Amino acid sequence: MDCGRLSFAGKGVQGRTSFYLLTGETVHRFTANILKKKCILPALVNTFLILFIACPARTVEPSSLRDRVNNTSEYEIKAIYLYNFLKFVQWPENSCMMHDGRSHRIGVLGDSPFNEVLRDLQEKLREKDKDLEIFFYGPYRESMDLSCCCLLFITSTEKDNLADILSQLEGRPVLTVADTDGFFNQGVMITLVSQKNKIRWVINRQPVAESGLKLNSKLLDIAVKVINK
Repeated sequence: MDCGRLSFAGKGVQGRTSFYLLTGETVHRFTANILKKKCILPALVNTFLILFIACPARTVEPSSLRDRVNNTSEYEIKAIYLYNFLKFVQWPENSCMMHDGRSHRIGVLGDSPFNEVLRDLQEKLREKDKDLEIFFYGPYRESMDLSCCCLLFITSTEKDNLADILSQLEGRPVLTVADTDGFFNQGVMITLVSQKNKIRWVINRQPVAESGLKLNSKLLDIAVKVINK
C-alpha cells in the first residue's frame, strides 16, 4: 500500500504521529464525504473500513477534516470502532462468524448511552448491503446466553456483574469490549480509553488467547497499552 498517497497527520500517543486510513476508497473521497454538513457517521460508514493505523509516511494536514472529527460525538466514534474491531480479529472455525458467512453480531450488555448510534450504523450498513446484527441485552441476568455474539460491549452499569459475565464467556470466542476504567485489569479484552481528547484502546492479551481469537498485529501495535493478565 502506498502510505504516502493515503496518509494524513494526526496526534499519536506521544508527540506527532502519522496515520493513514485503511479503506477501500482513496483519502480524497473520504475527505470529501467528511466535509459534508451531515453527521459524520454516514460518511465513515461509506468508507467501509475506518481504523487509524500508524504509518511512517509523508503527510498532509486537512485542518477542516480534523475539526470535523473533533466535533464528532464520542459514541459515534466508539460505534465505528466496535464495528471495525471485527475486521481486525480472526475467529476460529465454527464460531459465530462462520454461522452464515456474512453477518457480524455485536451485543450490548447493560444500560447503553449509544443504542441510537448503533442502530443508525446498522441501517447505514444495510444500505450498503453489509450485514450487522446488534443485540441489546439490557441488564445482565444469569439466564442470558452471551456467547451468540462475535463482540460483546459491556457497559459501566455491569461493573458489579463483570466477574460473572467474564466467567460465562471464559474460553468462548467472543471479543469483549468496554469503555470503563479498570475493566481491562479484570479480564476484558479491549477497553476504550480517552487520551489527549482522542479515543484509543488498551488490550488484555491473556483472555484473547484463552478464547481462541487472534488479533491483527496492527491492532496491537497502536494500542496505548498491552497487558497479559
